[in-house]
Amino acid sequence: MENLLELKNIKLIYHSPKSETLAIDDLSFSIKAGDFVSIVGPSGCGKTTILSLVASLMKPTSGEIIYGAKDKSIAPGYMFQRDNLFEWLNIWKNVSLGLSFKHRKTKENVAYAKNLVEKYGLKDFMKHYPSELSGGMRQRVALIRTLSLRPELLLLDEPFSALDYQTRLAVQDDVFNIIKSEKKTAILVTHDISEAIAMSNKVIVLSSRPAKVKKIFDIDFDPSLTPFERRKQDNFQPLYDLIWGELQCKDIP
Repeated sequence: MENLLELKNIKLIYHSPKSETLAIDDLSFSIKAGDFVSIVGPSGCGKTTILSLVASLMKPTSGEIIYGAKDKSIAPGYMFQRDNLFEWLNIWKNVSLGLSFKHRKTKENVAYAKNLVEKYGLKDFMKHYPSELSGGMRQRVALIRTLSLRPELLLLDEPFSALDYQTRLAVQDDVFNIIKSEKKTAILVTHDISEAIAMSNKVIVLSSRPAKVKKIFDIDFDPSLTPFERRKQDNFQPLYDLIWGELQCKDIP
């Protein structure tokens, strides 16, 4: 299967008037269409920076970022730690805001967005305001708003970290099922190893700064299992221990 995204020998140097900092060094990995890939690594190693590079919000100092068969720019959908809903707009206006902002509010796109709202259980809440929704429902609205723009790739920057543990488990199932149903490709940045294993078919472990790929783990669960069900599988804890051990190993210069 053709790669949807490939990062080849990426290097990123931050410059200041007095110094320069090597943030990412010789980082390479690829993602195929339909993959759900998680990126884990030490705090401050550059996980979110990688998403910014993929989204073309930043340019690497050297190396290549290749989308599909050709080196072209794409507009991935981005989900942040906070849902970033506008409290003074109702749910439908929040969902359709991206279409208006991107000048893509065609009849076809509006119909698609409304279908997503209905398909994922928010039809009766279209005239409600964000403050009237639970944390999990707010994240569902944020995801549907992102999907309404039909991105090829979803970038998820710790989207569950602001939720309490019980809600987080439920929302992980929710988001996973929506992404799977819509046949999207996703990259999740997380500090939570359990979350990475439960949601992904591949986990990329980064070194401390400057970030490099230390190891890539292929995660092989029955595709019909939800993230919560994956946590109960016999091979879940051994995978956790392997990734934890990789993160604890000191990086070799």
